[in-house]
Amino acid sequence: YMMKNNKFKVGQKLTNTSKDDLYVHPYARAALCVWQRLRPKTTYINMKFLDNFYRPPLGLVDGKNDVFYFFNDFERVDQVLRFENDSDYPCLIIPESINDIQQLAWRDVVSLISLKDVNHPDLFKALKNNAPQSVICQLMRIKYLTVKEYCRFARISQSNYEYQQCKFASEERVIGMPKSMDWLSDAR
Repeated sequence: YMMKNNKFKVGQKLTNTSKDDLYVHPYARAALCVWQRLRPKTTYINMKFLDNFYRPPLGLVDGKNDVFYFFNDFERVDQVLRFENDSDYPCLIIPESINDIQQLAWRDVVSLISLKDVNHPDLFKALKNNAPQSVICQLMRIKYLTVKEYCRFARISQSNYEYQQCKFASEERVIGMPKSMDWLSDAR
């Protein structure tokens, strides 16, 4: 196996685990929920034949009793859980601190900013309301999470952000169900 020659940090070890033993780390749960809700939908590319030679290990925290917690690399974990049939996956058990876990989890969410079809106003709102602000500010190298700083980090103009905000708001009004259902009684 190709990973045998790698040097590991103190406390790291390589193991195999079943996908039935994978759970989201409690400190990464909010980041995973935001990532799942806001990521643009992509098609799955089956890398089974590449994986016969090398499968990148999933970084996990050992929760004891054959339970392992993932905290980042959400795209890869999503592919493993939904599409791959092998029962064992190479995993790198990592003794990470809570701060490291939060940073790695939210880094996956912050990386959505650079994707083409991301809804920037929704992502900003999710970061503002769900993420630890100190972690987000550190990842984005900013002092405070504001729309102006978000736009600068995303390399979009604030008018582009505001246009997107208005566009999605008007689409929701057109597509969404009316709040009042009185029209049903008039339809007879």
